[in-house]
Amino acid sequence: MAYYTFRICQGSYSSDIPAVLADDAAAWDEGSKVCGDLILTIIDKLRQSPEWRLEVADESGTIRHLFRVTAETFDQ
Repeated sequence: MAYYTFRICQGSYSSDIPAVLADDAAAWDEGSKVCGDLILTIIDKLRQSPEWRLEVADESGTIRHLFRVTAETFDQ
């Protein structure tokens, strides 16, 4: 088992969530699930803060996986 930190970042705000998972593949799977859930909760907030990130770091703090949710509007 390995220790990971899931860091959700929005602008200057961030929140760390520790997790113990089998390996990097399990960390990817969990990160993709968290990101999917995150999209459902932030969709209305994307206008105020158009970029959200989920960083999955290993025990040493090295980012192993990075998920980004961004929204852009283009005037026509």
